Amino acid sequence: MNVANLFPVPVGMFEYGKPSDKELEAIKSFEMVDNASNTSSVNQNVIDDERLAGLKDFIEASLKVYLAETLSPTPEMAHYLTNSWVNITNVGQHHQVHSHMNSVVSGTYYVDVENDKDTLTFTRDDANNSFMSEIMVPDITMGTPYNCKEWYIPVQTGQLLLFPSSIEHGVPPREDRTKDRISISFNTFVKGLVSKGGDGTPRIYI
Repeated sequence: MNVANLFPVPVGMFEYGKPSDKELEAIKSFEMVDNASNTSSVNQNVIDDERLAGLKDFIEASLKVYLAETLSPTPEMAHYLTNSWVNITNVGQHHQVHSHMNSVVSGTYYVDVENDKDTLTFTRDDANNSFMSEIMVPDITMGTPYNCKEWYIPVQTGQLLLFPSSIEHGVPPREDRTKDRISISFNTFVKGLVSKGGDGTPRIYI
């Protein structure tokens, strides 16, 4: 059987490497506050700190590559970073499933994680899945890309992930974690000419 895989969701993976001592000092200097399930920085524009200029440049360059290979917008429209913050998920904590409003592409840079344990979980919207929904949840013999509601992507220290802001994601609790998970998340928006008008919707013919 030949299968046409329709409407994929792109998750871009890039390697910045471990933060330098200067970068790590900056990241750990931000005041943190409790939220629903872990902690986040009071400062919501951490990537603008001059000590993180190299990381910001890398994120912006990676964003251009990600968009060029996925959305492929015209040069008249550009994406830019809006807000950014530090997340710390302590041992025994988690990060609730959520999506990002008022953003087009979101991302996370992993400052310090357990490479053999930490993941980012993406959750599929059942309303847009004709196979697996609240109306019908059949027993299955094995997991496939078509019947799985959740995708667990392993993450590594120094890695950057980019993904559409509308997709739900979170960090599940793990009893076997032995250290805190530190990351920087951010959102983006667009500026410039979005559309010249008319039906410019691209179509793919199989």
